[in-house]
Amino acid sequence: MAIRFPLEALKSLWVRRPDGRWAMSSMKGLTLSSETGGDEQYFLLRGDVELLTDRPNCRFDDAMSLFGTADFLMQQSIVPVVAWLEGENAIKCIGTASIISCTGYLITAAHVLLDPLEAGYGAYREGQQVKLRDDLNFGVLILYWTQGIGMHFHKAVRFFPIEKMWAWGKWKQSPLLSEADRWEHSTDVAVCKIPEMPSGQAHQPLNMSLNPFVPNEEAYALGYAEMPDIEIDPYTSRIMDTSIRFDLYVTVGNILQTFPQNHVAKEVPTPGPCFDFNARVPGKMSGAPIFGAKGAVIRGIVSRSYSGEEHAYGSMLGPAMELPMNEPEIYGRSLKTLLKNGNEGMAQVHGLGL
Repeated sequence: MAIRFPLEALKSLWVRRPDGRWAMSSMKGLTLSSETGGDEQYFLLRGDVELLTDRPNCRFDDAMSLFGTADFLMQQSIVPVVAWLEGENAIKCIGTASIISCTGYLITAAHVLLDPLEAGYGAYREGQQVKLRDDLNFGVLILYWTQGIGMHFHKAVRFFPIEKMWAWGKWKQSPLLSEADRWEHSTDVAVCKIPEMPSGQAHQPLNMSLNPFVPNEEAYALGYAEMPDIEIDPYTSRIMDTSIRFDLYVTVGNILQTFPQNHVAKEVPTPGPCFDFNARVPGKMSGAPIFGAKGAVIRGIVSRSYSGEEHAYGSMLGPAMELPMNEPEIYGRSLKTLLKNGNEGMAQVHGLGL
């Protein structure tokens, strides 16, 4: 099926009400276009300046979230996952994540969150859990507007550390005594939590769907493809490279097949219920959101792809929303219960085809 252009993504604007609860104050479809304005199926996201609402509230900090180019507005919700050890001179991007709540819940790929362990830096296994070393900085970067001299505004970046994370699976013992146990994923969807925004602001979440993709449906992912390392001062971790660009790429294709029973049948190597689509997905896009319903909702996350090929796999989001997010003294919680019952600032989107 031919891809229909222009592409759009549904973007909401969230604020904290005077009573402390989160509320969606506006919603708008952002056009996802390239610098050339052509109908490419893989391109660097650019766009005209957009205003998410013509009725902003009176809070200055909230106003800084409602205007900008399409790429900047999407960068409030789609963020690079980064890591560096104290004393190193560069921040490395290891994947992409999506903000799904005003309070700072994110979804990404489980193999992205386990990269510090599996690649042998900054993490270790303690019993059944993965622990992060104290000298590891592991989290996401979020761009924001900040005021300079007079009425001049410029972009700056905040680092938000990952405080908690949930990945589902089990440790599998190797038959070789020389090899350590490895983590066998039940799904490549993972959840993590970062701190709330300062000054009572809302993180700007994207909309999630419980419904799966269907064959031939349009699917497009947004992520930080091949994002280069960022030079930092090894003593202060301050970013030294003033020319760094947080380039967000769009890749689009059609769903080929779905594998809803892959956790049992293991038809393809991507763990858990999944699907494939004919899109180009370079490195560093692992964990990126995959939009369905013409950009209205996230149906999955990028799991794996093949370099140079227009073929990639995504993990289904819907089944993972039922998985337990337990922690000491907290039981029976999942993304689905947070969506339906919590005050986390998550959108419940209803409608035909969503």
